[in-house]
Amino acid sequence: MKIEGPGKSAPSSNVKKTQKKSGDGGGFLEALSGTDESSGVTGASATHSIANIDLLLSAQSVEDPTEKAARQRMKLRAGLLLNELEKVRHGMLTGELTVGNMIDVADVVTSHREKIADPQLTAILDEIDLRAQIEIAKMKMALDAKEVRNG
Repeated sequence: MKIEGPGKSAPSSNVKKTQKKSGDGGGFLEALSGTDESSGVTGASATHSIANIDLLLSAQSVEDPTEKAARQRMKLRAGLLLNELEKVRHGMLTGELTVGNMIDVADVVTSHREKIADPQLTAILDEIDLRAQIEIAKMKMALDAKEVRNG
């Protein structure tokens, strides 16, 4: 039955139109291959489309050698920084914290600082560097005051 407007209806003609079923699963493959089910997508071409997707995914997973080397350098520096921070913590707990410990921390943070894409990591490193510089200045002032009293 065909509806032509308000209150009017007429029986539909005998011409049959093929409609896609919404759950036939062909839409995804059609979108990838740019073809229509009515144009004759076969199982072989659908498999070919899936193979192309697998190829793209595997190409994306290949790691860049320069990126890998940069990541290894960053891991090494992170390990050095953690070791220096551990020395500072130990020095604070034992009362044997020296200016040298703080200078070592500041040197590790500032040395060969590569471009870091993560803004949170950059902010953390900036805070560590600032705190180390403040502690160095405080220790130097305390040493200078001690020299003035003794000398």
